[in-house]
Amino acid sequence: MSTNEISDEKALLDHILGSQINIPPQPSVLLEIDKLINKPNNQITAIGNLINKDVGLSAAIFKLVNSSFYKFPTPITSIPKAITLLGLNQVSNLIKGVLLRDSIGGNEVAYEKFWERSNDIALLCAIIAKKQISACNIAVEQAYMAGLFHECGVPILMQRFPEYCQAFRLNHGSHWPDFHDEDKRYDTDYTVVGYLVTRHWNLPEFICQAVRFHHDRLNVEHAALTLVSILQMARHLHMRMNHIKDPEWHDIGGSIMDEIGVDRDGYVEFMEDVLEKFNQEQS
Repeated sequence: MSTNEISDEKALLDHILGSQINIPPQPSVLLEIDKLINKPNNQITAIGNLINKDVGLSAAIFKLVNSSFYKFPTPITSIPKAITLLGLNQVSNLIKGVLLRDSIGGNEVAYEKFWERSNDIALLCAIIAKKQISACNIAVEQAYMAGLFHECGVPILMQRFPEYCQAFRLNHGSHWPDFHDEDKRYDTDYTVVGYLVTRHWNLPEFICQAVRFHHDRLNVEHAALTLVSILQMARHLHMRMNHIKDPEWHDIGGSIMDEIGVDRDGYVEFMEDVLEKFNQEQS
């Protein structure tokens, strides 16, 4: 970024932080796991015991480790074994994704619809990352986390401003709002709020950057550009799957395909393959 861009970015961050927007703290189990991970001789058994206390966390880890993303020869039924296979940092990030939904939002149908969409886009990101691993070098878990967190600023702003996305809430999430229009009305930026969440929850920096700039490829540092491209591809496929027009694709689609290594002539076949795998994972 140029000096002016850095100054503008700092001003925007300061403005958001001064808007009485509540950034959710990391749940206590995450803090405990981070302490154990950062010990010189971190204890997989101790971390496993913490995870085993939460049935939801255990189930989410087993679901991932036994999914088609990892083709282990036999089902994994032990949390310590899952931690050994996935790695401590990857498990920690997965747990952050599981706990995110519980930390942000409410019981309204609109929140439920929001998280359903986030989960779908996260799954599409993971499928794309796995399919293009040689071209992108982005881990499945990293892509999944970016998809899950990329719009997490929206429910936080819905909590802060009762009329933010009001139409979306009143129609029970049946018509997706334009978040940029909502941001203009309230002089805020949901991508900045999401960025603050990812920083506060100690996600890897390039995932934080992808959340912040998933609409603006020009401002993305090189380390995050591929992840942003995966995110934008996943969003495009989600729109196509739901018969929604993607006004940005005409201008950025070619660059995205080039970045993630998709042959433009084979794009239709690529899209069909990703959506087929998505439907298999959902079944």
